[in-house]
Amino acid sequence: MSDFKQRFLSWMHGHVFAGDLILTLVIGVQLFGVTGSITYNPGLLFDLNPSIQMAWEAAMLIPLLIRRWRPQTGALLCVALALTHLIFGPCMLGADILALVMLYSVIVYGNPKNTKAFIILALVIGLLASALMAWTMTNGPLLTSGKVHTWSSWNGSNPNGVMVTEDTLGSIYTGTSMSEVANMVAQYMLVLAPIFEVCIISTVIVAFWQRARLATVRMMRERNEAIAARDQDERDIAALAERARIARDMHDVVAHTLSIIIVQSDGGRYAGTHDPAVARNTMETIRHESERALHDMQRLLGVFGGSPHADYNDIGNLVEQARTVSPDIRIQRSVTGTASPEQLGEQASTASYHAVQEALTNIRKYAGPHVDVRINESWNNGSLTLTVTDNGRGAAANIDGHTPGYGLVGMRERVESAGGSLQAGPQLDGGFAVTVTLPYGSKEPATGGTSEQYALEQSESRNVTAISGKAEPSDVAITSDSAFDIPARITGQPSEQLQEINQSAGRDHRSNALQHLRITAPNLHDLIISLKLKSLKPADATHSHNSNWVERVSTWTQRHYVLMDAVGALLLVALLNLMSASLFSDSSRDMQLSHAIATCCVLALAVRRRFPEACAFIVFILSVMQLIFLGSIEAGHIAASLCALYSAVLYGRERAWQWTGLAAVTCSALIGLKIAADQHGYTTLFDAIAASMGLTEPVSATPSGSTAFFAGIMYTVAVLMLCAGIMAWARWTRSSDSNALILQAREDALMVEQEKQRVLAANMERDRISANIQAEVTATLNSVINQAVDGIHMLDAAKAQGKKPTADEISAAFKAIGEQGRAALKRMRELLGVLRETGFSDETHVNAEGELQLKPADSLDEQLQRISRTTDA
Repeated sequence: MSDFKQRFLSWMHGHVFAGDLILTLVIGVQLFGVTGSITYNPGLLFDLNPSIQMAWEAAMLIPLLIRRWRPQTGALLCVALALTHLIFGPCMLGADILALVMLYSVIVYGNPKNTKAFIILALVIGLLASALMAWTMTNGPLLTSGKVHTWSSWNGSNPNGVMVTEDTLGSIYTGTSMSEVANMVAQYMLVLAPIFEVCIISTVIVAFWQRARLATVRMMRERNEAIAARDQDERDIAALAERARIARDMHDVVAHTLSIIIVQSDGGRYAGTHDPAVARNTMETIRHESERALHDMQRLLGVFGGSPHADYNDIGNLVEQARTVSPDIRIQRSVTGTASPEQLGEQASTASYHAVQEALTNIRKYAGPHVDVRINESWNNGSLTLTVTDNGRGAAANIDGHTPGYGLVGMRERVESAGGSLQAGPQLDGGFAVTVTLPYGSKEPATGGTSEQYALEQSESRNVTAISGKAEPSDVAITSDSAFDIPARITGQPSEQLQEINQSAGRDHRSNALQHLRITAPNLHDLIISLKLKSLKPADATHSHNSNWVERVSTWTQRHYVLMDAVGALLLVALLNLMSASLFSDSSRDMQLSHAIATCCVLALAVRRRFPEACAFIVFILSVMQLIFLGSIEAGHIAASLCALYSAVLYGRERAWQWTGLAAVTCSALIGLKIAADQHGYTTLFDAIAASMGLTEPVSATPSGSTAFFAGIMYTVAVLMLCAGIMAWARWTRSSDSNALILQAREDALMVEQEKQRVLAANMERDRISANIQAEVTATLNSVINQAVDGIHMLDAAKAQGKKPTADEISAAFKAIGEQGRAALKRMRELLGVLRETGFSDETHVNAEGELQLKPADSLDEQLQRISRTTDA
């Protein structure tokens, strides 16, 4: 049903001529029925019979057919027909009112550049029409002779009793001078011209107001379509961001560990040759670091999508580890200002740790022996500045064939994602310097992993081109977590693609990824914020520069809809106090209570769009009390009830029509019972119930039961049909994409859905990479661990036998570990190169229709497998 409705609405939007044709036929039938009773309607030049007048009426309907399809052509045709019938046809036509419709259409749907010209033309024609009609009404046709008639013959009365005679030279008033004729024409013009001009100006204001509203709706609809259309791009960006995250973390975890292994193996090869105890401690360190890297790697590519990162507070341990691993490197750390790590955001704190880690790793690998390192921290001006300098060889060293760059790339990405900046390069007097500046920030909640946040940043900073056609709008709903407290917002259903992914997921972490989008109960602060005015987000800020004051006011009222609802409710209450009408007469106290309930119902409309279901629930409770315990119902109460019902179905949850429909049935039944009770002479429905239960005495004189029964049924059906029409109207508006609030809510739902898709895309990309990389890196680290364990066993066995291993045996063991570490480091660089330099997981191609589609060309998998085969060979 929803697909049919969307197809029908799309067809209606694309075939406006068909809708205008139906409208023209309906108006034509009504117009001919009204004007068919007019027997005499002269024109400026001729007397015209009714058949000619009907022909002119039909001609004036023609522009209405193209009012939206060709608005400017239709407006010009309407002008031509109006001028023609004013001169050659009847002076007045019922279809002349359609000229205002055409003016409205050309302003709303036509080219805005021509708006001013059409407004001026309409005002001029209004003045001309008032002059010609005033002349005709006072003098009659100019070219009709041999007739003497009074104004009463024009289907009306002549208050002045003026007798009119006509000949070929014009009209001559018997006993009336030409000045008196001119005065009468002027008097008619003074009446007609202001009426015509006021109608034209009012139409212009309404058209400008509607044009601004439609512009907002149109731009928000386009924005929704763009969000839905770039869904695949967002998933690709998320996958690329996850790949970048894995590359950064692999470099930080594995490269750091392998550099320690290489340094330890080189140092142990010389220092441990003559001291088995030093050799054993070195191998224990190598084994421990390899096992830790293996564990971190499993968490990096495992269930939770990334290992927990160390932060600023772990820099001290990092420095101590560097001193232990490389005792020939002298490290000094100094702090300027008051250290305030609690003021750093989570990303900034993590970035500071990894910046120091990468700098020390590069110093250990490239700077050479006996290096002095200074780590300076400066806390001031709301930021932390970290500077790591050394006096070694700097970036010129390259002992493993690696092309430098990925470590600094990952460091730069981390720092910039935290809002900071990075500078790195060789110093003039030798050595290398890394300077990182990180701003303060509050602790971010862990609502998404590093990859998801990076993906979001990338999507916001990148101008994404939509790769598909118009999005299929889903039937969404504005919901409230609580009927009274929580502001209305959207809850879109997951897309079919998301459901398929969830159903086909074979691992728990794909569902665990949705924990990033967990929903928490609102606290008191959130509740207070939710009760504040919520403005509609502007669709396009540039549109306001070219708009007039009416359009600017219209846009402002759309954005501040809660304020406008509140003002409207207060005005209705004031009007209700001035004009209080009831359907049932009752005592003064009953009238006061009824008026108080009606006032409360109208005041509830102040939140009809902010809390639609809460508003409807309040009105329903008050209506039940009114119908049961009071004898009168005010017109304001009825209007407020229908408005609340419309708002709840339009702005409420998707299934709000179910409980509101049940409430409408309940109130309709109560109205029918109340009418039946009134027929029996009971003041209130409660009195009738009490009498039926024997609690009070029944009234004596009552009509027959069948009369009261049928009266109650008739009113019940009538009210129920009215409520059903209101609900159908609301459902139609909800699904027609013509309401700014619905489109705003749908945009929020699309953003939530897109965030879910990004998380799932990142998880799927991690699966793909994990299947190819984890086994490779695990085998490498296990090989290093096994070699270290073999060396430890060799040393322990020699010690148990009371022997001392030879220098060649110790040197060979460390040499094998070092070679394995260097080979692993080179292999990891190749893997990082693939992750950094390949595109998305799937390539795209253009089909015969010119649309972009995805084809499964797994270039990443192929390259990783090729590296693995080369390594095995």
